Amino acid sequence: MKSISVFFLLMVCFLTVAFNIEARSKNKSANRNSEATRILIVGLEDNVKSNYFYNQLIAEETGMKADLIDAEYNSIISENIASGCRNSDYAFIPASANIIDGRILNEIKVLGESDESYSDISSLCGEELKAALEKANADYLLVLNQHYLKWEERPLRTLFHIVSYSLYDKNKNQIHNGNNFFTSMSLENPDRIRKISRKSTSKIASAVIKSIDDK
Repeated sequence: MKSISVFFLLMVCFLTVAFNIEARSKNKSANRNSEATRILIVGLEDNVKSNYFYNQLIAEETGMKADLIDAEYNSIISENIASGCRNSDYAFIPASANIIDGRILNEIKVLGESDESYSDISSLCGEELKAALEKANADYLLVLNQHYLKWEERPLRTLFHIVSYSLYDKNKNQIHNGNNFFTSMSLENPDRIRKISRKSTSKIASAVIKSIDDK
């Protein structure tokens, strides 16, 4: 009888310790998330360009709807950046329609193309930008400027998916401008694009984080 009582006492102690450890872990995780530097990701409209493919062909080859190609690419890259970030001090937030409206998107211009494209937010009202960032509780704006589908026949038939992006703070100051790419042998469906772009989007997240750390 005594051994049974001791056993139950040990079990109660073990469960109490385990519960306290789990509670502390959850609290630490919540605190890290609330204190994280937040970056709002915005994909521009009509930002899929190519030196070879036109929208209808992209739609036919990928299974996307022709009028949703830009939204599909933006969503895939944004979600990959957000889910691929392994730094708990930072959080990437894909924009939703209730945070960024069409008026704001139309005020962001893209100059150049391929690996030399960059965005210009000089026409964007500073108060509108701050209001959008406040809605997302974000500190920075990451703009997906362009998805450039560059087809090359030589030396090997290769499709370069070049993603250019620009990072801004609340005061419209550009912190970083860059691009990264992934490749395929042809146009791919959304699931395949999501898979083959993960390494590239991880590098984008790392470059953005480094630029903020170095600021």
